[in-house]
Amino acid sequence: MDLRRKLLIIVAVTLLCTLGAFYLVTSAVVLGSFVNLEERETQQNMDRFFSLLQEDLSSVETMVRAWGPRDDTYTFLKDGNLQYIERNFRPETFSSGRINFLVFVNTTGAIYYAKAFDLATGQEGPLPGNIASMVAGNEILWNMTGNTDARSGFLLLPEGPVMVASAPITTKNYDGVKRGYLIMGRFLDESEIRRIGQLTNQEVTAYRWRDPGSPADVRLAEVELGSGIPIFINSDNPTTIAAYKPVVSLYNTPILDIKTQLPRQIYAQGQATLGYFTLSYVLLVIIFAVALIYLLDRSILSPISKLSTDVKRIGMTRDLSARLPVGTEGDEVTNLQENINKTLAALEKAQVRLQRSEEKNRALLSAIPDLMCQVRREGIHDEFNQATAAELGAMALRELLGKGLGEIEETFQVIPPGAEDPPEAGGTEGEISPVYIFEYTTKGRGGVRHHEMRLVVSGQDEVLAIARDITDRKQAEDELERYRARLEELVAARTQELQRTNEQLRQEIFQRQLIEAQKREAYEQIEKNIEQFAILGDHIRNPLAVIVGLADLSGGDVSQKILDQAKLINGIIDQLDRGWIESEKVREFLRKYYGNDKGGGK
Repeated sequence: MDLRRKLLIIVAVTLLCTLGAFYLVTSAVVLGSFVNLEERETQQNMDRFFSLLQEDLSSVETMVRAWGPRDDTYTFLKDGNLQYIERNFRPETFSSGRINFLVFVNTTGAIYYAKAFDLATGQEGPLPGNIASMVAGNEILWNMTGNTDARSGFLLLPEGPVMVASAPITTKNYDGVKRGYLIMGRFLDESEIRRIGQLTNQEVTAYRWRDPGSPADVRLAEVELGSGIPIFINSDNPTTIAAYKPVVSLYNTPILDIKTQLPRQIYAQGQATLGYFTLSYVLLVIIFAVALIYLLDRSILSPISKLSTDVKRIGMTRDLSARLPVGTEGDEVTNLQENINKTLAALEKAQVRLQRSEEKNRALLSAIPDLMCQVRREGIHDEFNQATAAELGAMALRELLGKGLGEIEETFQVIPPGAEDPPEAGGTEGEISPVYIFEYTTKGRGGVRHHEMRLVVSGQDEVLAIARDITDRKQAEDELERYRARLEELVAARTQELQRTNEQLRQEIFQRQLIEAQKREAYEQIEKNIEQFAILGDHIRNPLAVIVGLADLSGGDVSQKILDQAKLINGIIDQLDRGWIESEKVREFLRKYYGNDKGGGK
């Protein structure tokens, strides 16, 4: 892959990563801001709904506070004159005040008078039983200490939630003893919820608290609201956003879950803004990338490409005298051109020195009388001195090294077949590879020839082989071995004879007093033996001197081995001389003790 493609890939990957990071950051920042703005607006809409709901509750409380402390109301609880009801609580009063029912109770909570009104049909009717039970069961509505007190709030009935307000019935100056309480209420049904929602321009739905039939999102909101947060906002839907808030009763317990829902116009605007912003950024990035690639190509890639072409041309022609044209820019490419020219100059000098060294090595190989070649695991390398190989015999080379090294039993210790890590040339630093020596024979027209092969590890799976014809040396060693064997036979025979003679001599000495007549004969025998010792040493040393002289004249390894064998033979002769000395001592002893006899004999 060339640098242009690599550059395109790097720039593309970098820009894509930058674009991805930019999109993630801007999404988190821009969309996050729009989402926060949307949630704040949703919360404000929910707060407006609850403000209107509280205003409705306050209007009911205002009505009970207006009708409770009045003289005519105070009188009605005493005389029960229904003209008061007909005069003051006509259908218009219920409709204008949006009151569904009113109840007059005495101080013990017993209903004194009650009246209900259907706002949808405009018809009056009796008080429903559930409302009567509500009044009787909620002492909080009719048990107040002060004459100026009033209570308002929400209660949950089987028919649905209701907002109620209660105030004591006293005179207009709040004088006298309370005669009872005036309770008014309004049903918080779907129409009332929808009416308040329309005033806030949002869709509002009410659900009973903890109702199993409520939607899943409402139940989830109730769980969140139960943890103590005042309002829960759900923005998981991409098209609408919903807010949830509970309506608490007079006993400060939630009875309703109010859900407001609005279209996500702010979020959609944020997405559009992010899209325009991202598109602008992509266009700028593309323009920047094109400009960057163009400038890099003109200033870096094109000079490097031209440099690569010039270097390739020099490599193909193998002309180390050629040089690269050097630019005048003074940049890294120019420095590289100068360094390459310096390298070419150094290589040119090294090539000249290498040629001279190769010529010397070839001359040296031609002058060496031994065969030298590099041997690899798979066979013989083709670099060796051909002339010497011909002199040593191509047959020997072919029979020993013409096959793979795995077939030569003697070289297994040098390069074992299948070895994973054969020894490297020279071993570790500072060590010299050991030399492995073995001998082999070949058969040709001239008969059997003996050769010596020396192997030393010179590289990975490679050894240096040096072969030498040692036939003459082997023949000389064989001849010397025959001489040595013959001499050993002679020495052994003479030694045995001498041992027998000595034994006889000892017997004669031991029996001298017994066999006096044989004394002179034994003494003469000893004299003969001693003379034979002297003659035997001379007979052995004369041919040995001839052999040593021939070995000195021939020289080389063979002569050294001949001299070594001659030293062995000379040692044997020394042993004979020591035996002669011992025999001489015996003769002197006989002369000392038997000289008179010998002289008398003579």
